Amino acid sequence: MSTPDILASVDALLAEKDSLDCRLDEALHAFAEYEEQMNQLWHKADGDERLRLMAERAQVEETLGIVAIVDRLDQIRALLAHLRSV
Repeated sequence: MSTPDILASVDALLAEKDSLDCRLDEALHAFAEYEEQMNQLWHKADGDERLRLMAERAQVEETLGIVAIVDRLDQIRALLAHLRSV
């Protein structure tokens, strides 16, 4: 890979990383607001309701894409480290 290609790849990855960082901040903020509401319900819930709340919590996290965003950020960091070492 030539130096211009490496620099272009680094620039593209940094732009994607910045975008994902913003999306992660927004997703974590939304999840924190959800958690505040869920915690109130949790304390009033019985065992079956708590199971439903846990399933709902997992669905909210999935919908917000938190795990997918973090996974992609990890991939980008690894790629950047590799490209910078070339």
